[in-house]
Amino acid sequence: MTQAMTSARHRWGDKARLPHKTEQQCSRCEMVKTTRHEHEGGLDVYWTEYWRDLELVGREKTPPCDARLEMAEA
Repeated sequence: MTQAMTSARHRWGDKARLPHKTEQQCSRCEMVKTTRHEHEGGLDVYWTEYWRDLELVGREKTPPCDARLEMAEA
């Protein structure tokens, strides 16, 4: 029996800190996790976005890792 080469867990790299946001890239699938914060109406507002191939693929909930880089190396 063979197992699929997918993984439910990302391996987030080092944080790249930019003004008003932080980015981390998964070493398994190249997804980018972006954490942003802004000041709106007297309150600090925070949110998380997930990007892959320059397309927004999710907010708040982490999309699954497809481990495509690990599959390419196998």
